[in-house]
Amino acid sequence: MIGGIAMGRVRSAAILLCVGLALSACQTGRPGQPVMGPAEAKAVPPAAAAAPAPVPESQVAALPPVDDDPNQLMGLNRDGLAAMLGAPALVRREAPAEIWQYLAEGCVFDVVLYQKGADYAVSYLEARDAAAAVQEPRPCLNQLLRARQAAPVS
Repeated sequence: MIGGIAMGRVRSAAILLCVGLALSACQTGRPGQPVMGPAEAKAVPPAAAAAPAPVPESQVAALPPVDDDPNQLMGLNRDGLAAMLGAPALVRREAPAEIWQYLAEGCVFDVVLYQKGADYAVSYLEARDAAAAVQEPRPCLNQLLRARQAAPVS
């Protein structure tokens, strides 16, 4: 009789374990976020549901190092600059030059491209703070490169 009771308890524990695993497999969402039922999921606008989650600081710190030497930009053409920094926030054309302006937290990064034959090439750059005071370009360039590195790939 004791063997039958023990076997019944083992069977009950196994059934509870299977039910728990089956229910947890049905759960959707990310850890730490409440699970939504069908009615709640329909209430979330598609744009809000598709918005990428912000990158946690622990993951930003874990990103590989970037080469933030401003000299690497010198001589790049438009395509090379766009490949490295992305699309500028503003492009100002003043023949024979173009000024590409990038914005980072607390700084503005201006890259001046001068016409060189049929193309343009980077020949000057400058970083400024929010009060328009000139600052070292490396920290600003670092911010721009880090933001580009952490941006989701579409």
